Amino acid sequence: MTGILTDIRVLDFGRWIAGPYAAHILASFGADVVRVERPKGEDDRFLMPVTDHGEGAQYLQCNGGKRCLSLAMTSPKGRAVMRRMIEQADVVIANYSPGALKFFGLDYETLKEIKPDVILASASAYGSEGDLAERIGFDGVGQAVSGAIYLTGEPGHPTRAATAPIDFSTSLSLAYGTLAAIIGKMKTGEGAHVEASLVGTSLNITNQILMEEATGFRHREPTGNRSPMSSPSDIFRARDGWFIMQVIGQKVFQRWCKLIDREDLLDDPRFANDDARGENGEELSAIMQGWCAAKTRDECIEILSKSPI
Repeated sequence: MTGILTDIRVLDFGRWIAGPYAAHILASFGADVVRVERPKGEDDRFLMPVTDHGEGAQYLQCNGGKRCLSLAMTSPKGRAVMRRMIEQADVVIANYSPGALKFFGLDYETLKEIKPDVILASASAYGSEGDLAERIGFDGVGQAVSGAIYLTGEPGHPTRAATAPIDFSTSLSLAYGTLAAIIGKMKTGEGAHVEASLVGTSLNITNQILMEEATGFRHREPTGNRSPMSSPSDIFRARDGWFIMQVIGQKVFQRWCKLIDREDLLDDPRFANDDARGENGEELSAIMQGWCAAKTRDECIEILSKSPI
């Protein structure tokens, strides 16, 4: 599968993660990807430096398998070079707001005038329509708008994820849509505009919780590391370290009760199913914490591994 996109030519005008990582995925499948940067390099090239030349870990992760071109995109000569490259491209990737796309001549209508069957894959913070379309944003914006930050951490202390799950998930969606557009072009000869947004991605990820909230069925509050959907599902402290355990499903709960010699819990109506155990998970986490407190982390993992939870 590594060469499935051989002969597909991609121009990557992306920055940071959402656009560049989508282009990297296409490169991993064999596409010829050229990353276009300003003459002195983009800021994302130098974040978290890990090389003698200052290239950053994020840049290296998101741009492997690409060639790179320095270009003054707003100069007349730069515009001429861009046009020639677009004429030969199958896919153009950019993560800008709609206004910025138009400013740089990377909006779909402009691209189609140059290459009628081109595929534009664009990512933005809020999408291309609505009052917020021109606002920019990073991963944390998606986490915040979707309610994920509110539900993470402890009550009264909204907490964002340490990594960038919304950016990378948006990249995956953009790459997936681009692959579908490439297949569509092979069938019809027509290009397409593929769109993804950080907020759209984040709403999709948290959709099940938002459905609960919107229907009025349940209003959730943050529960730290303890899952509100099932229990005991938490991070526990052994004598010499931490480990995570997740009990999900009735059969797994039954095995856990037997493992810790607490089969009496099976008759407790508070723990009758995953939903009830999630609602009353604080007590189950406390029971599990008591079981592992005197054991080493390796002992806990060994016991749990031999009795699959």
